[in-house]
Amino acid sequence: MSTSPAPPDPPSEPHSDPVGTDGPEQLEEQVRLEDAQAVTVSGRPVQSVPVVIPGPGPFEAFGWLVGVIIVHLVASAIMVVLVAAAVVGMSGDQQLVRDSVRLQETINDHIGVVMGGDQVLFVMAVLVAVGLRLAVPFDRSAGPLGRLGMRLGRLRICPQHLLAITVIVVPVSVACGQLFVVANRGWKGLLEMVPGLPDVQAIQEVNVLATLSEGLSLPGMVFVLAVLPAIGEELVFRGVIGRGLVARGGVIHGIFLTSLLFAMAHLHPAHAMSVFPLGVLLHVVHLATRSILAPILLHFLINGWAAVLTKVTLSMQDKATDPVLLGGDELLPWFVLVPASLASLCAIMYFWRSRIEFRVPGDGPVPSPDPQVDHVRWWWPAYRSVEVPPGPSQAVRLKPPIMLTAVLGVGLVSFYAALAWEVSRAAGGG
Repeated sequence: MSTSPAPPDPPSEPHSDPVGTDGPEQLEEQVRLEDAQAVTVSGRPVQSVPVVIPGPGPFEAFGWLVGVIIVHLVASAIMVVLVAAAVVGMSGDQQLVRDSVRLQETINDHIGVVMGGDQVLFVMAVLVAVGLRLAVPFDRSAGPLGRLGMRLGRLRICPQHLLAITVIVVPVSVACGQLFVVANRGWKGLLEMVPGLPDVQAIQEVNVLATLSEGLSLPGMVFVLAVLPAIGEELVFRGVIGRGLVARGGVIHGIFLTSLLFAMAHLHPAHAMSVFPLGVLLHVVHLATRSILAPILLHFLINGWAAVLTKVTLSMQDKATDPVLLGGDELLPWFVLVPASLASLCAIMYFWRSRIEFRVPGDGPVPSPDPQVDHVRWWWPAYRSVEVPPGPSQAVRLKPPIMLTAVLGVGLVSFYAALAWEVSRAAGGG
């Protein structure tokens, strides 16, 4: 994989023309779509090839959201029944199912099993549904697994992107966590003003995480909170929903709608508000790396970090140490929050400006590294996706602006320095 020193700017919206400082100025490439446009390359007619824009569209995407919620509800109900039946079977207490208070206490005592079983059933349902959905349209040139990998994104994550994913985990977690604190305060205030609103607990709330932590070991929490949600949610929202919405509406509209649906799936208003920017970052990472493993990895690391913090927070509380940085509903100092937000915002732009594009053999002024090919051109498909060209191609990681990289680096260094100082101050009782 090479790096383009002065890359053109590929089209961000479907059916738009590429622009760039060193791109082929005379390239006139169009694709025959539903409006029967003709295909021309450099003014030369080419045989028209119909292009099928993949789904889902907005209505089907909303149906996927409803399906996600229903699957979680059904899976949770199944696990509650199984846990109650197991407890009654082992204890012989037939009155348990008739006592709602005791039944609720029993479920709380086994919340780890309930949530873990819910996530396992959810991922199993997702694997089946995603596999069936991405099998359409059928492609004879690839087998089922190859077709699935092509449409989900199967490129190997380059070292630069892997490093960026690793270093942004903590600042993104802090920024989204603080957004949840602010949103949750507003939601609780709204509940006091309007008592009829449903008081739905969010998984991010400390009391819920504490209850889950008491019933699971750290590896168990990581598996339930990080591994399973990262796989299931990324396959649905980035792999299926995002694929269709970006292809049909363009990068900006597609990412916005997908992230909005991703936020709505978390139900709690404060939780939804805090994960919306995370959804944007995850989607940009997916498009930039052309690999479904990249957003899964980032999602796993962020959720796994939350699981670790929960365990550490409880141990610090046992030792009478101030855990203000690790949990609760306290706001962090501005000198921690500002660089965290700056680094998170710059990370979104960095991934997009360093995304993977392809060069393919064809008419164009760009010299080819392959001596058997006279010229290559940038690959402009009919719609933005994570797929790769069907024939010979060269993957190119675009070179991000130096200023953007510098600002991202300054934000990260400032954040980690401020966080380390605040952690040492809090641990010392300052």
